Amino acid sequence: MPENDSSPKSNLAQATFHSIEEVNEATRANGWNGEFRQLSKGRVTSRFWTLRLGSSALNYHRLDKRTHIRQVSPIGSVALAIPSPPHCLLVEGAEVGNHEAILLHPGTEAELVTPNEAACKTLTVPSSVFEATARVIVPRMRMDGQPLRVFQGAPSGWPALHLEMTRLLADGEMSPEDVSNLLCRFIVWIAGEPENGSMEKSLRNGSARRVARRAQAYIEEHFPGIIRMEDLCRYTGVSLRTLQRSFAEYFQVSPSEYIKACRFSAARQALLASVPSHQTVTRIAIASGFTHLGRFSVEYRDYFAESPRETLAECGRRVGADPWVIGEGRQDVRLAADGAQDAG
Repeated sequence: MPENDSSPKSNLAQATFHSIEEVNEATRANGWNGEFRQLSKGRVTSRFWTLRLGSSALNYHRLDKRTHIRQVSPIGSVALAIPSPPHCLLVEGAEVGNHEAILLHPGTEAELVTPNEAACKTLTVPSSVFEATARVIVPRMRMDGQPLRVFQGAPSGWPALHLEMTRLLADGEMSPEDVSNLLCRFIVWIAGEPENGSMEKSLRNGSARRVARRAQAYIEEHFPGIIRMEDLCRYTGVSLRTLQRSFAEYFQVSPSEYIKACRFSAARQALLASVPSHQTVTRIAIASGFTHLGRFSVEYRDYFAESPRETLAECGRRVGADPWVIGEGRQDVRLAADGAQDAG
């Protein structure tokens, strides 16, 4: 039967971004709230595809720098995500890789860290659609539980799921039947067969997670001032060795590196929001916690691949702009090539 002309049409948007600010704008445009923070040096390159059909969306996102991500999933939607091989993600301190999927209920806050390079594909659908489909497809599947869950699915079903997501993004078209089929495939895969089932992965990392999150809270509040390691040890109630090990396990960087990342991020945000003047860079550096002003410009350029004054000159360019226009458009053929390489 030919497709009805009134059937909803999908829309593909794709871009390459070169700053964390552009990445934040693009994800907010897709209904996610939160923040990406760069944790390693160099200019960021982020490739982003989003294929939208009504209230459902299929996204592909690749980052080439270690990044701390704190995101709240879209209100009213369930998000299902899989890392693209050979990459992995750290979700609440636990490594999530091949044959594993992340399930986020509506409005759930997730904290992730990407290694030096990572890629992920995500399907978001209305929560009512997810729950109704799950009740029909896998009646025994529990809808309650933690807002953020990680499942280890059967290895046999993972390649087909991954390739189907890649195919839809490469084609640039998605029908209501495609969304339904992909959602059903996802649900069956994470639910597993009755005789062997999937396994829900525990994200509880005990004391290491508590120490890392407590140290993070202290750093976020105090980074404009002086932070000594003994302050962090005193606040978390652990030795320096335990603090460093727990923090590195959870965030993949040391406490000192995270402090510097917070300061650079704050300085960059302030520069982008300022009107250029001779005193602006110095004033912002001091307000962001930098005490060695002669070193600030050199380290800033090393971190973001541009000088503070170059960032300051960009302050008006992105105001009110569409992030998908700011990003450089790319052909979806490249995604198809990536997908084939990933699947292999």
